[in-house]
Amino acid sequence: MPVATRGVSELVIEAKDLAASERFYTEALGLPVVLRWEGEEWARRGREAVWVQSGEQTRIGLWKPAVGISGARPGAHVHFALTVAEEDYDAMVAQIRAHDVQVEEVYFGDDPKAPGMRSAYMEDPDGHRVEIWTRNIATQTQAGPPHPVSAGNATSNRRDCL
Repeated sequence: MPVATRGVSELVIEAKDLAASERFYTEALGLPVVLRWEGEEWARRGREAVWVQSGEQTRIGLWKPAVGISGARPGAHVHFALTVAEEDYDAMVAQIRAHDVQVEEVYFGDDPKAPGMRSAYMEDPDGHRVEIWTRNIATQTQAGPPHPVSAGNATSNRRDCL
């Protein structure tokens, strides 16, 4: 039987005007801000963003256009992340690869087996970035993930891309 995901953990959308997007999502939609990537350090990384929460499980990242994790291109960092149980991660990645889909595994932090830190990126047939992630947004800190590091069949570490 195929492995299934548990839901959407995050959706990242690009915002040309971050302040206007934040006003829309917080004022018009009533979503609370749960995290900000701002200031000189985040600007230097090209990672300015505001994260809002929708329900218990899903956060929405409002990002200034930038090159993203796993080869996302400028103007095309939009992706969404599906939550998968830690114990199902390896089977899920194998299941995806069995359908001849190229997968880039990324882990956040120094230990690729640490709970909530493994993810895999791929493209759907239309070129949309899809992430499978073991992090459960509902139960983990909103402080943001540590720097990602490519794993699996990736060819280089990517500590500088978040």
